[in-house]
Formats: sequence, C-alpha cells, structure tokens
Amino acid sequence: MQQAINTPDAPQARLHDVGELTVINEDHGRCHHRVAMVLIFDSIEEAAACMEAGLVRLVPANDLKADVVEHLNHG
Repeated sequence: MQQAINTPDAPQARLHDVGELTVINEDHGRCHHRVAMVLIFDSIEEAAACMEAGLVRLVPANDLKADVVEHLNHG
C-alpha cells in the first residue's frame, strides 16, 4: 500500500476520486471496483519511482471533492 506524504522530494501524482471503476484488461477481462482511487503520473519514470519508494505525494485534481481535499491537506 502506498503511503501519502507531503515531502517535496517524494514522487508526485494527481489524485482523482472516481467512486466506481471498471478495468478492462485484454488478459483477464473486466474487473469492477465499487470504490476506486485513480493516481495519474506525469511519466512512467514518476510511477516507477513511486513503486520503488513505496510512497507518493498526492496533489488534488480539479474533480476531487472538497472534503477529500481538506482531509488530504490536513490529515
């Protein structure tokens, strides 16, 4: 599980709260997630750095609900 932190040197990702998500995969068909969170990285290198470090700095996307942004900013 990735840890959300606020240090400037952590890999950065935009956080999108999508509620429900269906993933379509060529190998395994469909997988529906009732509660989902999507992190979007600017590059493959940023995503790899996040996986390697085991942590990520979350930046709220414009579509994120106000209460989630408040929790993200203040814990």
